Amino acid sequence: MIFAPASISCIFSPQIREDPRESGSVGVGFTINLGAFAEKSDELIINGKKTSFPTVEHVLKKFGMKGVNIRTQLPFGCGFGMSAASAISTSLLSNRSFIECADVAHEAEVLNLTGLGDVTNITFGGLIVRKTAACPSRVILSRFKLDVTLDFLILGEIPTREFLKERARDVQKEGLIWTKEFLKNPRLENLFYCSVNFAKNTGLIEEVEDVVEAVVSSGGMASMVMLGKSVFAYKGFEALKEFGEPFRAKIDCCGVRHVESGCNSMQDR
Repeated sequence: MIFAPASISCIFSPQIREDPRESGSVGVGFTINLGAFAEKSDELIINGKKTSFPTVEHVLKKFGMKGVNIRTQLPFGCGFGMSAASAISTSLLSNRSFIECADVAHEAEVLNLTGLGDVTNITFGGLIVRKTAACPSRVILSRFKLDVTLDFLILGEIPTREFLKERARDVQKEGLIWTKEFLKNPRLENLFYCSVNFAKNTGLIEEVEDVVEAVVSSGGMASMVMLGKSVFAYKGFEALKEFGEPFRAKIDCCGVRHVESGCNSMQDR
């Protein structure tokens, strides 16, 4: 069985080119110890149901696999990179080289417009700054380890495909600006500062602005999960409870892996 941690994007700047392996996003994101589990199967099954999912089907076809059984701990479409987690966990079941599997999963995400930088985050784990937009074997990045538990609240979906088609250019400039700003001081406080300003300057914050303000007013830090109607926060659990049912998760620094090996997320929880 393969476990792929969820990926939360805080800042991103889409960079789409003809070659999907030279496409992706510059930006900042991190992985947490909740995600997706994948096992071999003769059919494509996600959360107990036979289904069609072009991103995963691209991986299956590429490696000549019949199917996969995927179980996710978080919903699709809410900013937690579940499509990327599904793609890369499926890919690793092929028993091909690790980096080839990561590149194919990235390619599947870009071609189907279900994500741009999540596969890179999941491949390496931890807090990732993607300095170039490319597949995992070609990307230039900085990686940081943070031992911290964060609070999360999911309010709904924002369709990644539609956004990337309609508004990608609107966030390119701001994404580059705030990625560079974060690199000047790669600490937790600056992560929230840069992320929330990116969300404000692109207008995305409107989706969750009242929630973010409530956390800040209570003495915590909060920002928007990209790209979903979701919030991540530090010391914000009680404030988030006013808007729904929050949950906590730790930053995961191990990346995608076989759950039987060393860093087993099932034991971490």
